[in-house]
Formats: sequence, structure tokens, C-alpha cells
Amino acid sequence: MARRIQQNHGGFVEYYGFIVGSVVLVGLLVLYLYFTNKDIGSFLRPGEFIPNPGGRLLAPGYRLPTIWEIREGATRWRVDTYLTERLRLRLVRSVAHYNPAMIAQVFRQNHLNAVIVQVVALLLLMAQGIFMDSEWVRIPAGATAFILASIVMSMFGAVTFWFRRWSMLIFICLVIVVNYITGFGFFNYRNRAYGIDYREENRVPYSYKALEDICSPENLRRDKAATLDMLNNWLAKNRTPANPKPKIVFLCVSGGGMRSSLWTMQTLQQADRATGGKLLRQSALISGASGGMLGAAYLREVYLRQQNGAPISVYDSTLVDDISRDLLNPVTFAIIANDLFFPISTFQSGDFTYRKDRGYLFESQLNENCHGMLSKRLAAYREPERDAKIPMMVVSPFVLNDARRMLISPQGVSYLMKPFDQGRLSAQLEIDGADFGRLFSQQQADSLAFTSALRMNCTYPLILPNVWLPTTPSVEAMDAGFRDNYGVTIAARFVHTFRDWILENTGGVVFVQVRCWQKVDQIVKSDSKGILHTLLTPANAAANLTSMQDFDQDNTLALLSDVLGKNKLEVVRFLYRPVRKQNEASMSLHLSKREKLDLLRAYYAPENQASLAALKQILRK
Repeated sequence: MARRIQQNHGGFVEYYGFIVGSVVLVGLLVLYLYFTNKDIGSFLRPGEFIPNPGGRLLAPGYRLPTIWEIREGATRWRVDTYLTERLRLRLVRSVAHYNPAMIAQVFRQNHLNAVIVQVVALLLLMAQGIFMDSEWVRIPAGATAFILASIVMSMFGAVTFWFRRWSMLIFICLVIVVNYITGFGFFNYRNRAYGIDYREENRVPYSYKALEDICSPENLRRDKAATLDMLNNWLAKNRTPANPKPKIVFLCVSGGGMRSSLWTMQTLQQADRATGGKLLRQSALISGASGGMLGAAYLREVYLRQQNGAPISVYDSTLVDDISRDLLNPVTFAIIANDLFFPISTFQSGDFTYRKDRGYLFESQLNENCHGMLSKRLAAYREPERDAKIPMMVVSPFVLNDARRMLISPQGVSYLMKPFDQGRLSAQLEIDGADFGRLFSQQQADSLAFTSALRMNCTYPLILPNVWLPTTPSVEAMDAGFRDNYGVTIAARFVHTFRDWILENTGGVVFVQVRCWQKVDQIVKSDSKGILHTLLTPANAAANLTSMQDFDQDNTLALLSDVLGKNKLEVVRFLYRPVRKQNEASMSLHLSKREKLDLLRAYYAPENQASLAALKQILRK
């Protein structure tokens, strides 16, 4: 009841604030324009003659349009009526009797006033960006789209006014010049992962040779030995006299924005409750992409705190509310009030200083939504994972420059950098990942903010900035969904690498997939395509990226099952399918109340309840 009253109070404050702000803003504009805008009477000298409206007297320099100009459309903009301040229609009077120079002077004055208003508005917007940490200055996401469009229109309008027929060429040139300038020197700002060292003299080489050095036999041996110790701790935690070979669980969570965050939290919470806590206790690894990893990371942190004696429960319903809170408004506000111009505000993270941008605001808001629980360094999870208090988590953003994965974990994971093989084929297998901890060991990789790792994993294109990493040559990391939107590939490689230990000490492998994407999509027909649509058809293949990943991963699971032996691999899928199509949750950083309710209800769909029953049966063995 108290929360509902607080929400209602906040809603009233927002409504009244919007109304009062609109009235004040319009009032200020009216006052300014009232005292500064000039009509033609303001420029006439005392006693100067004003002809009667409609008269045929032509002022000096004025002429009637020629027949050629009329035919060419020079006079096509005809206005017969206008709307007065009192919203009344009036006929437009002829201005033929006025001096054209005087009319031009009026227009110049009023254009100047409009430019001043626009400049002041931009300066105020930039000032808001300085205080973007304060929620009260943030503009709602819907309004930012209009503001962004207004900025573009005002810039194009100014160019059009000053350069007339050359406006399009000048506008394109300005865009090219701005793009060029922001690529060098002081204006070349790129988003960073917070906590690590970006000083130029400490940048690490990024090449295939450097990756081969990380993936050396010695590093592989050391990392495998450390992971085997971790698996033995997991076994000691789960083995019982009645069940000496427990099933080992791998949680694979999909991307999909905030809907994946909420769906992952809801599914894992309820499934763990239904299995009597076995799901989280028997989980050894969490992998996946974007939103799903946000929900899994928050639940894992709460699970750790619960084991350490904190008065908190993984079954607390408020966790669902926390992880589904809005992240879109702060990000879009930062785009138009800060990133669109130039980030100037700074903050301290670890031993280094960074500029505030939408990436910073995303992490800040995520931490606020989760009550600061994710405000940790990467190294903070090393001991809990080694002791098997919590499942190991591998965050794997996509490296834009070479399509490899950046494997982020507090543990050494060099064995995940390439497909596992102990024979001669190993030399022919290409390295397709980089162990973040080893690659940036001299750049304080352990001090990486955990939220930065999560953000790299869910860098939605255009909404969040790609993360530039301190390498030579420099590389960028973005959403893990471009390589694996479901987390299956990392989990499968882990199982393949430790197959012998798994077969000896466990009763089999269980992949629990929590996904927000349909497994079987409808086939889109190709009838009635126009020529433009036909030309663009090859580009539509990008829209089938997740489907192609599904096909490849089904093949991977089949091969893995063959490697492990008959009935040693189980796959349980929890799929979000909207209860009501009109309430289907969007892939965004914001969820409406109807979308949240639809996500919560989808867990109780017959197919998901059948998956839950299968999971309970599997974990009883």
C-alpha cells in the first residue's frame, strides 16, 4: 500500500511538473518575443507615408512577377488566410505597397530572435547534461526523440536560410567535417570500460600472435587445473550418500533487452523454488547475452549474499521489480544532453578518471535499480566462484574488429579461447576468443567494474556506445548476441573441455535454456516483391541471425551428446511466448506494466510448466 501511494504521489508530481514547466516555458518565450520581435511599423520613421492596403502603388524596387516566373512556379506558395492570436481566420493583405528592404529588415530581426532562442535552448540542454546524475533534470525518452529531431531541423533550417540553394551541399560537408574532426585529438572521445588502465604507453598488443601466447600450453594447463579444483568444490557441495553423482547444470540465458532480464529473473526464481533450491545449487556455469545476463547476474549476487548470511532471499518478489525498472530514460537523455555535444563531466573509477556518457549513466542506473549490489570489481567474484558458492559466470562480448569473443571472467579461461582437441587437429583450429584477464593483466583487469562487463555484453547498437579497449590496434566490444545470443556455445565448449571429469563424477549434463526468442519462426513469403525490396533481400539475412545461431547450436548439442554418451545430455527450455499478442514485451530498455504482467504470466503457460516438470524429474536423479 505504501509503495502504491508513493507511486501515485510521484505520478502527480510528474503531471503537475509537466504542466507548470510548459506554462513557464511558453510564458518566457511569449515575453521575449513580445519585446524583441518587430513589425514593419517599428522601422518606419515618424511621418513616413503608409499606403492603404490593397493599393496598386508599388514601392521602389518592387515589381510584379513575370509570366515566366509564374509558369516556373516561383509564386506557387500562395497564402490566402492566417490564424490570429485569438484563433480567428483573417484574410491575408497584400504587401505590395511596402518597401522590400524594410520587409527584409523585419525578417532578419525575427530570424535573429529565433536563432537566439535556439542557441539558448541548446545551452540549457547542455547544462542539463552536466547534472545528468540527478533524476529531476532528465527528460522522458519519448520527448528526447522530438528534441533530437528539432535539433536536426533547426540546424538544417539555419543552413538553408544562410546558404539557400547550396544548403544541401553545405549540410553534407558540415557532417563530413564534424565526422573528421571528432576522429582526432581532443574531440576524439570513445567510451571505455571503467576500472582499467587506458594510458597510451600501457596499451597491450592485440594480434593473433598475442592470442597464441595467451593460449599457450602452460596457461591452458594452469587454468584447467584451477577450474578442476572449482569443479571438485562443486561436487563436494552437491554430492550426497543417496546421490553420489549429481547432475551438473549449465544456465544459458538469451538476450532480448529488459524483457530477457525480467524473464530470466522470473524463470530462475520460480524454477529454483520448485526444485527445492537444487537449480542454483547444482549450476556450475552461467553464460548468455545482453538482458538475460543482467537478470542472472543480479540473482547470482543475491544468492551469494544470502549464503553469506545477509537478510535477503533469492525468492523475494521485489527482485523482479528491481531488474525490470526503466533503463531507457537515462540513456536517451544522456544521448541528447551530453553525448550529442561532447562529454565534459568526469568521474573516478578505481585508479583512473573517465568521462560521463550514456554508458556511465546506464551502469549508474543499473546499480541504483539493484540497490548497489552489482557495484563490484571483477575480482570480487573470484573466491566465491572457486569455492562453488555461486556458479561461474563468463561474459562474452563480441569484438567488432575481428568477430572474436572477449571472454571476461575472474578465473583464467584460456581453455575457452579455441575448440577443444587433444590431437593433431588442435594445431589447425583457429583461436576465436580472448581471455580478458590475461590479455589486460597489466591494465588492472581485476579492477574492471562488473557493471562494465555486463554493459559490454548488452551493448545494443546505437542506444549504447561500443566499448573501446586499450589495445594496439584498438578494438571495440559490443553485444554478445552477435556471436551467441543464447549462451550455448560457451557452455558446450566448457563441457567438452572437462568431459572426462564430468563423466567420472556426475550423472550427466543439464542445459537449462531461458530464452525470449521463438524456437521455430514462421516462414515469411516472398510473393509480390517490388524491385527495391528484391534488391534489399540479401540484407534481410541479418534479421535471421538468431535463427542461424539456433541451427548451429542444435548441431553443437547433437555432437556434444554424442561425445558424452547416450542420455548424458538433457536440454530443458523455458520459452517466453506472449499470453496475449497485443501485450507482447518489446525488446527495449523499458517495459510497460502490461508487458511486465505478460512476462510474469508466461511462466505459467503449459509448455513452460511441462519444462519445469521435466527439470524437477531430472534433478531428482
